[in-house]
Amino acid sequence: MAATELSIIIQSALTLILLAFIMLAWWPAQRVDLFRQQMFALRDELFDFAMEGSIKFDDPAYSRLRDLMNGFIRYAHNLTPYRTLMSFLRWKYTAGEPISAWSISWEQALNKVSDQDTRTKLQEFHSRATMLVVGQLVLSPGMLVTLVPLLVLVALFYEQWTSLRNIYNDVSSKIPMTLLEEEAANS
Repeated sequence: MAATELSIIIQSALTLILLAFIMLAWWPAQRVDLFRQQMFALRDELFDFAMEGSIKFDDPAYSRLRDLMNGFIRYAHNLTPYRTLMSFLRWKYTAGEPISAWSISWEQALNKVSDQDTRTKLQEFHSRATMLVVGQLVLSPGMLVTLVPLLVLVALFYEQWTSLRNIYNDVSSKIPMTLLEEEAANS
């Protein structure tokens, strides 16, 4: 074996080791940190919204939403496609119906908010938190490495028949948000 071939083999092996480290150790940790930082920022916006007097700090809708965001911050390391799938399968085959106590109490608290603008703003905060969770799941390293080529092909063909918003609605309806919200709220 020539020195050039040996050099190429060693360089390739070191590059693969570095790539594996980035994909399996560094990137997931960075995704969790970024998700938490974004959720902290969103929670701060919610706090500022309440500080302006738009809603009281002891209002149940504010409390439920803040508790959900805190739960997602604590639960961030568990927001992976694999763990989400396992939670979904556990609930699907053992529990029957998902526990939706948080969702029910959130809807009840939101319906008690008398000001329509405040209710809309709280729903927007909830939607933004949901988008962060969906982003965390979709941008997971394992998801990107294994499914990106397939997703790109599907998106290219699917795009011709529907708008990007419809794609988002289809994908988000498949993610068991009530289950994730319940897990985060109980963590």
